[in-house]
Amino acid sequence: MGLAVAVRIASELTGRLQLSVFPCLLERLIYSRHEPSVELTALSRLIRMDPALCFMTMRLDRSMGSNSHTADNPGVDAVVRRIGMAGIDAITTQAMADQALNGIHHQQGLALGWLWRHCLTTALLAQGLALELDFRPVEEAYTAGLLHDIGKLALFARTPAACAPMLSDPDQASQLLKAEEQVAESDHCRIGAQLIRRYTGAWFASDAARYHAAASAEVINALPLVQIVWAANRLARDPYPSSEACQTVSGLLNLNPRQLNPLLHKAQEHALAAANELGVVADMPEKDRTTGTHTVPLSQEIRTSTVLSSVYGELLTATDHDAIVRVLRQSLSVFMGIDDLILFDHDPHRDILIGRFPVDNVFPIPIDRLHIPLTASDCLPVICHVSGEAMNSFSRARQGKLTIIDRQLMAYMHKDGIVCMPVRSGTGHGTAVLLLGIDAGDRTWVEQQTTLLKAIVAAVAGAMERERQRCDQKNSQATDRIESIESKTRKIVHEINNPLSIIKNYLKVLTLRTDEKSSGKNELRIIDEEISRVTGLIKALTSPSDKIPVNLETVDVNATITDILSIFHESLPKKTSIRLSSDLDAHIPVIASDRDRLKQALINLLKNAMEAMPDGGTIQVSTRMVKSSPGHIDDKEEAGHIKISVCDDGPGIDERIKNDLFKPNVTSKTGHDGLGLSIVHEAVTRLKGSLVCESAPGGGTCFHIELPAGGSGSKNGTTIDSDT
Repeated sequence: MGLAVAVRIASELTGRLQLSVFPCLLERLIYSRHEPSVELTALSRLIRMDPALCFMTMRLDRSMGSNSHTADNPGVDAVVRRIGMAGIDAITTQAMADQALNGIHHQQGLALGWLWRHCLTTALLAQGLALELDFRPVEEAYTAGLLHDIGKLALFARTPAACAPMLSDPDQASQLLKAEEQVAESDHCRIGAQLIRRYTGAWFASDAARYHAAASAEVINALPLVQIVWAANRLARDPYPSSEACQTVSGLLNLNPRQLNPLLHKAQEHALAAANELGVVADMPEKDRTTGTHTVPLSQEIRTSTVLSSVYGELLTATDHDAIVRVLRQSLSVFMGIDDLILFDHDPHRDILIGRFPVDNVFPIPIDRLHIPLTASDCLPVICHVSGEAMNSFSRARQGKLTIIDRQLMAYMHKDGIVCMPVRSGTGHGTAVLLLGIDAGDRTWVEQQTTLLKAIVAAVAGAMERERQRCDQKNSQATDRIESIESKTRKIVHEINNPLSIIKNYLKVLTLRTDEKSSGKNELRIIDEEISRVTGLIKALTSPSDKIPVNLETVDVNATITDILSIFHESLPKKTSIRLSSDLDAHIPVIASDRDRLKQALINLLKNAMEAMPDGGTIQVSTRMVKSSPGHIDDKEEAGHIKISVCDDGPGIDERIKNDLFKPNVTSKTGHDGLGLSIVHEAVTRLKGSLVCESAPGGGTCFHIELPAGGSGSKNGTTIDSDT
């Protein structure tokens, strides 16, 4: 293939990206990874020596969503810590498969030696210049210097035979630059900048790559990082840079020329030490580079097997559905260069496909708003879901039949086309659809990788099926436990009701023996009512919460409050510092309500107020008639509402929990379960009422219950559905 064609191909790099790792370094990374006591720091040290590995690591980190602000933390060590050993295994597998699949020969691999040494020297020199100029962060200068020639690596990966001779000889590098400008109306600088910005988000490093070969007059007005990388590249091109080059760099950076030589010498020494460590023969004569055997390309089957071994290893550690999807996203990004995807789940109740799990947040609308009805039978995702066959928008048979939904999805993903893959396990379970966004330039390559793509999706589908079976088993076990608990509860309720019935019978006997004018008559009535309320609460344990009826009866709100206050008065210690008072409006009417639920709400509010004032205070209960209730769930009641207020002069409610006050287990009091207010809220809601809290730090708390005043009710009358 000629250089002109090679450059044109490289200038069109979009979704599928391959980069060639320096073979000696890749081999050392593989050996180091499998040492028993290897640590991430040792592997990170190797990764930060190679521009391709560094780029692949940053790209994987971004695709996994673990680094949303690459520019804020550009260090390779930090990125390696985030992706971990699993991420290193993934990029290593990709590098091995890509280079073997492309059939890079021994001679072509050696051609990378000069470019590798140059990139590493540039990175080390950029780091030294950053320290000298007090530029921060220094690590960003190193990374930008290492990645500045990534465009050349991308070009080499696509067409190694055409590019190897020029990359192996610095004297011929100018031919590559000239060809780029003439053929592609672009250059490797623009290509590299596009790749860095798109796949890593490192904007400043992208700019440094874009302008590293610009004229010296242009970079005078550039930002510091661009100037530093430009200067490092200019000095690192030759073992002994000319005095003119040194003068240009010193003038640009405002440094003494004598400061440059030690920095360059140190960078060259470190790069040479790295080469010696890897066993690279420095400055190998051109004639010796022709020796050596050719690497035999891997077959598609072998590559698929290699990739799947990595995918299966990741899936074995995935502990839930989200983790499985992350493995899918990571695998497609690393092994196939596909970063844009949507997973559609089938909702059998509504018979629609619902978007789930985007790779990032670039879509113009929330993914879960993508609802595709199965009645849209002509759109690609539905056809894929129903037929179980892969579909794509590039097929000539589909071009003229694309629906509006298909075109919308392509627009949402900012891609030229889409590929739909069914996600089904071997047992036939699972009805998800994987949607991939593909650029037209990558269509052929993706089609060539169909076997690998299907294998990855099948592995993920199998993992999802196993996860579904685990969830079903857990749910089944949970159901069995619940049934066992319910059975025990019914037995306990039955046994408790027996002594309660006996107690109620004795109360009736005592009531008959008590004189009507006796002061104990009222106390016996209250005890009888409370036992009846306990009986109701116990009975509710065996009934679904949304099926517990509301027992309407005629309720005198003031009388109910008086009874409750009487109970609390009697139960308070003689020397208590808590004072109970009431201000009850005598003109409020009786209402049709559930007396037991109302008492439940009021008792919990009073108890809550007492617990809020351990050192004592005043609690006042008041009733008023109000004409309207803005906070009420049903304002159609023409008779108005009865407002019941329970106020204390305690410390008030912590602002941090105010918004979640009526949720279970929310409390600011030590040693309390935080259930009282949630019970009050549920009871008031079932009474078709509203509950409002007013509180200020140090200013006490008031809870206001408003109940509809319409209706009169009848004693032990109607049972209504309480589901609101």
